[in-house]
Amino acid sequence: MLSNTSDSNRGKSLLFWLTVIMIIRITSYFMLSESVIITQAFKIGLRFFVSAVSFIMLRQLFVRDKSISFSFTYPLPLLLYVAYLVLGMFSMLWTTGMADTLLQLLMDVECFIFCIFYFHSLAVHNRLYQKQIRLSSILGITVFLIMLAFLAGMYLDPDKFYRLTHGGEVARLGGFIINPNELGMLIVTGFAMCCVELKFTNNKPAWLFVMAVLIYTLVLTGSRSSMIGLFLIVLFYLKKSGNIRLQLSVVVLMLLSIPFVINEIFIKAGDTSEVMNMTGRIPFWQDLLTINFPKAPILGYGFMRIDTHDRFESLHSYAGEMTHNTFIQVLMNLGLVGLFIVLLQLACMIQAMVSDKDKDKKLIAVGIFIPVLINSFTEFGIFGETNYGIMLYLFLVLMYSTGVNKAGFSSYAGRHGLAEKNTILRPSFTS
Repeated sequence: MLSNTSDSNRGKSLLFWLTVIMIIRITSYFMLSESVIITQAFKIGLRFFVSAVSFIMLRQLFVRDKSISFSFTYPLPLLLYVAYLVLGMFSMLWTTGMADTLLQLLMDVECFIFCIFYFHSLAVHNRLYQKQIRLSSILGITVFLIMLAFLAGMYLDPDKFYRLTHGGEVARLGGFIINPNELGMLIVTGFAMCCVELKFTNNKPAWLFVMAVLIYTLVLTGSRSSMIGLFLIVLFYLKKSGNIRLQLSVVVLMLLSIPFVINEIFIKAGDTSEVMNMTGRIPFWQDLLTINFPKAPILGYGFMRIDTHDRFESLHSYAGEMTHNTFIQVLMNLGLVGLFIVLLQLACMIQAMVSDKDKDKKLIAVGIFIPVLINSFTEFGIFGETNYGIMLYLFLVLMYSTGVNKAGFSSYAGRHGLAEKNTILRPSFTS
């Protein structure tokens, strides 16, 4: 009994610290100062700090039980992602902007290392102590607390937390801190994780309250792509619920909400044209593909570079430093070779999720995958400039590519008389 209590307390303690680390990590992607130098120093400092803490946590778990080891369960998604990064490293030989390429590479590699330490700290703990912590719980709580901070900032400092568009007629949550569409993607991911938690928790009213707050903040972002992601998430989890009454009720509510969503989110300030041309991005993409792509079709302009200059400019569109589409971004900076690698990597990732027989793990995976993929078509994306969407996607890659092995009996199994299975446990985080 005392041992069970001790393990439970240990699980709650680790849940607390993993949530704190995740809050700090996501905060490190925010613009909290108008000074570029201060912002960069702040971001670098926070990211290296949480990476170091995650490494220490993982190391301590190994000290407790040295029989733990890692293995590949389905290595292709991970190996292809590494191949993408390696190609980016080689692109320093031909990049049109060495400083930008090197900075983006270092940040992406650091994010990759952080995800390995953080993810496996959770996986090893769950392996040693019978899976007490769910990734969905961590992300759901994290996003909720961050959104509470944004709601407070909305009232205390609206100039920083609101972004005015359409001549000042439309205000979007995110403001100076973060792109509203990126914030919307984070909110939808948090909402999806709350849907997963509803299956496992006895405290459903609390999680329903959290979901209501997240929907409210999503509306405040005015993000069209994220709202589409929300609808898809709701439909996916409704189908999985098997509750006919619940399905009918939610579908009716969604249908009733469509006029509001269209008028307030999709058509901003009565401007329907920007919906059709994706806020001017279609002309931008057309010029990139017809003017710049033919100049460097095989290997591109270098990692996260889309032109020989810092911005691509043309007569038919706005000037931009990035493409707002992760696949066009790869095509421009790593050419057809890079695009082939990332499309193959994505195909392997989808194949792994579709063929996976662990239904609980699939709930988490799809809940993360849908919003980050939708975001990839209109913003930074999973293969774009550094953002927390890459971090979330890497969690999926590690979830399906790596496993935690345990030789013989662990200290936990020995104390409780549990037989050790001779199989590899792929960390599902859904006890």
